[in-house]
Amino acid sequence: MLSQPEQAILNLEEARSLRASGRSYREVGRQLGLTSGQLGHIRRTLKREKAARTRLRSTMPHATDRDLPVRQSALPPGLRRRLASSGYATLGDLADRLADPDFPGLETIPGIGRHRAQLVKRLLDHFGLLPGPGNLQAAIERLFPEFRDAPPDEPRPGITKA
Repeated sequence: MLSQPEQAILNLEEARSLRASGRSYREVGRQLGLTSGQLGHIRRTLKREKAARTRLRSTMPHATDRDLPVRQSALPPGLRRRLASSGYATLGDLADRLADPDFPGLETIPGIGRHRAQLVKRLLDHFGLLPGPGNLQAAIERLFPEFRDAPPDEPRPGITKA
């Protein structure tokens, strides 16, 4: 059983994909079984997200989703303020910081716990900004830091050439 915030996030993600496939808000609400209040929240959130993209692309025609300001994202207002005050101006800044192997995680920022960090990661994943399984070297280096700085010609600890 999902908690209320988790269910709201799931509803938002499903509504985003249904709207992208051309469904009206009325159809989205019926399909997901949403109340009018829940649907209004989803509508405002998606409208804010779309307006931010439109403003960004009108001022910078070659802008990507990485350039989307954190303050105009679909994250909750308190989380947007906390991230912006911590120095993260765009989604690209957040993605770069999360990709840094030395970064301990968003949970270490005061006021951001596991749930809020998960919200950020889900949003970045939606925009394709999270480093995925394609970055195997970085994942291995995160688990085994001794492999991080070894040049390719030198033998690595624990690995012998046959």
